[in-house]
Amino acid sequence: MVAQLALKHRQNKHQQQRIIIFAGSPVKYDKKALETIGKKLKKNSVALDIVDFGEEDDEKPEKLEALLAAVNANDSSHIVHVPSSANALSDVLIR
Repeated sequence: MVAQLALKHRQNKHQQQRIIIFAGSPVKYDKKALETIGKKLKKNSVALDIVDFGEEDDEKPEKLEALLAAVNANDSSHIVHVPSSANALSDVLIR
């Protein structure tokens, strides 16, 4: 993962590592692959925030929830599902 490599070379090593994912398209990876990625992130103490918006897919929320469950430690990771009926992404995120 490119984001994890960027975190590895951050200037302030005392800050918590966090990746924010904006998922606007269908997720092409299967649930098992996402769980594996989540376990690797958890092992390296990386928190994950997911913003799910855009194209609706029956499997997308389930896959993202599996990723979140695999990486979540001490409730440090979060997910926000933005309905397609929302006018602006910022309106949902600011609440």
